[in-house]
Amino acid sequence: MSFVYSLRYTLDPRTNTPEKDAALMRFVKEARIDNVAFFINPEELNNSHLTAAQTQVWLDAIKPLQAQLAKMGVTTSLNPWTTMMHSDRGQTVNPAIGFDTLVDINGKKAASIACPGDPKWRDYLAARYAQYATIHPQELWLEDDFRHYNHTPLKLGCFCPRHMALYTQALGRDISRAAFVQEMLQPGEPTPARSAYLSVARQEMIETVHEIEQAVHAVAPDTNLAQMTSFPDWHAIEGRDWAGLFDAERGTGHPRIARPHLPAYNEIAPLKYGRAFEDYTRTTAAYLGDQADFYPELENYMYSPFVKSRRFTQFQIETAALVGAKGILLNLFDMMGNGIDESYGYAQMLAESRDFLDKVSKRRLQMSQTRGIQVLVDQDSSFTIHTTLGKGPEELLPKETSWAGLLSMFGFSTTITPWQSGTRLDHQLVAVSGQLLRNMDDEAIRELLGQHRVILDGESAAVIVDRHLGDLLHIESTQWHRVRTGYQSYEEATGHTADGIENPRITMLQHTGDYLQVTYAPDANVTVWSHAYNQNHERLGNVLTVIDDHIVVMPMNADPKYGWESQYISTRQALYQQLLPEIAPLDYLVAMPNVKLNVITGEDGMTLWLANFTLDDYHEIVWHPAEPVAADTATLITREGTTTVPLIRREDGCIVIDHPLVALTMVQLVIQ
Repeated sequence: MSFVYSLRYTLDPRTNTPEKDAALMRFVKEARIDNVAFFINPEELNNSHLTAAQTQVWLDAIKPLQAQLAKMGVTTSLNPWTTMMHSDRGQTVNPAIGFDTLVDINGKKAASIACPGDPKWRDYLAARYAQYATIHPQELWLEDDFRHYNHTPLKLGCFCPRHMALYTQALGRDISRAAFVQEMLQPGEPTPARSAYLSVARQEMIETVHEIEQAVHAVAPDTNLAQMTSFPDWHAIEGRDWAGLFDAERGTGHPRIARPHLPAYNEIAPLKYGRAFEDYTRTTAAYLGDQADFYPELENYMYSPFVKSRRFTQFQIETAALVGAKGILLNLFDMMGNGIDESYGYAQMLAESRDFLDKVSKRRLQMSQTRGIQVLVDQDSSFTIHTTLGKGPEELLPKETSWAGLLSMFGFSTTITPWQSGTRLDHQLVAVSGQLLRNMDDEAIRELLGQHRVILDGESAAVIVDRHLGDLLHIESTQWHRVRTGYQSYEEATGHTADGIENPRITMLQHTGDYLQVTYAPDANVTVWSHAYNQNHERLGNVLTVIDDHIVVMPMNADPKYGWESQYISTRQALYQQLLPEIAPLDYLVAMPNVKLNVITGEDGMTLWLANFTLDDYHEIVWHPAEPVAADTATLITREGTTTVPLIRREDGCIVIDHPLVALTMVQLVIQ
């Protein structure tokens, strides 16, 4: 299996030159590009929604280059930059096209952003995509403006008269936009208004892609329709049905093809990138399944090495393998027609990584087969979440990937599993955060807590109590204590040692969420690992606990601004590497902060992926396997080549690979 490089490229039909075409062909050859995805009507060249005649200008400019690329064995795709429109940007819809525009949650009407429920827009978009299909691209992409949110400067949509009529019909009563929004967001249990909004948003997007699919495949049956995606938590508040949407889009005989978002358009600290990678990229891949074709998005906006170093860019490209990517979409150059800038040095960088990516892709990572901690997510959580303030749509965002970011950066092998009735939970440990448990009935919760080894956060424990199922955790009472209110100050693991520190402490005051003080039945089988204290060292209550030897509770929620930042500390890692293996056999890395590990076993042996999401170098790899390893050697695949390395046993059960893992690199280890 070869890893596919797809270069997103802009030419300006009005000013393109033979010199720019020659530079493109040279770059394609030197960088080993497999596919060129031509932008249509992008960014600075955008003229709002194009007519058929305006569109044809772009296609006529692309076709000669498509022919040249074909002679080189390089395929062509198309990336129209607009479906609904990213933002108004001072433009308006051409009266000759004439569809309605989006109205946001505050009643503000867009000038150029399409109403996603307008049949005229749907017919227009299908017609344009049928026109794009006339040049028979390999992939025809829908941009990530195909969504109900993030259309600057508007907020969540759509609440136009057409949509309000749909919501009114669903509710069976008349209601104003303002009253509908208030009811949709009101504190407490979900309302019929919220269900109406989410259901309408979900269905209209499925219907739209189905119409586009029919139009495209009537013209070009072999063209793959593909979807660019954004943030899975925000997609939840537009009711996205991942399988329903992508299956309607692909039609018959085509794969699901997605461009998951890679959360770093500009260079950020790699350890921050590693956390967001779980929230967005890996979660999207989990929702679409192992059989989908993934081409994650590498974008260096606003372009050049001043935005992102080549080394960080290369690391992003290589770690796309951690979602089982088939290839990657490369948005390396600007979108206004400058063409290839050879001074960036990207051709050599891409060529350096290509053989390595081809090798590791032979054993493609499948997230459903990854062993270790199984983090649950649910696309339907915005239907069930209980809000607290009722002030904005952000309260509907699921907070279900907290454990994925934390535990993966702590070196544990983890995966993300979408929950639905009948989901098999056969990994060693199940991790739940946020209000995901509201998607389960009482029987499913009882089965989860009774039959599986589980780790819960405070919000999950609160949901269990709210459902009158506290007896499953031997809970007698609970009380929330808001952060920075003068109550809790720090957590102390009395009687334990972490990083050589006796009775280690972790802040409960800064960059953390609220504390759920839990009182357990006095005769319950509950082992307390830590307690909360105030600034005067007065003990307040339990924090980290193990219930019935198989359920771990860390009773904190996520701060709206800081999430779980305070949890990312080596003392917490050390405590979890002591505690969690007592609950379940787990694979994890020792003394390697911010290195991700993924482990898969199969008939052809065991495969490990290790990626160093930090600027620190490690002189050796120390792996604690979940189960005994019989082999004495392994095959190590790096960017520099393939070697055989010994597996050195230590008395503490760890295996040492005497090979460095330097900053911003990934390796694959194959054990047979």
